[in-house]
Amino acid sequence: MSEKVNVYYDKNCRLCNIAVNIARKNDKDDCLVFISNKNIDIKDTVIVEEGNVRFEKSDAVNILLKKINFKFTYLIVNLFPKFLRNLVYDFIARYRYNIFGKIK
Repeated sequence: MSEKVNVYYDKNCRLCNIAVNIARKNDKDDCLVFISNKNIDIKDTVIVEEGNVRFEKSDAVNILLKKINFKFTYLIVNLFPKFLRNLVYDFIARYRYNIFGKIK
């Protein structure tokens, strides 16, 4: 069995919940543990903890893409340097409620 990976996300974010549902469906190793922001203070980032290492923003997304075996998407995303990935991540994070809505 794979080591458990904690994924902290914003439960009020519709986009975040869509991503969590996709990840749950594709977590063949059953290694992802999803923890909503009611348990931790999360503002504009997803946090992934694998072992003793904490990943945020696009690095966290990369870990999730690997864990759910989205190899092609992982390769495409990683064509871009980290600073560019994080710029896109920050833009989406800032406007996610406006674009995708909020769950109450």
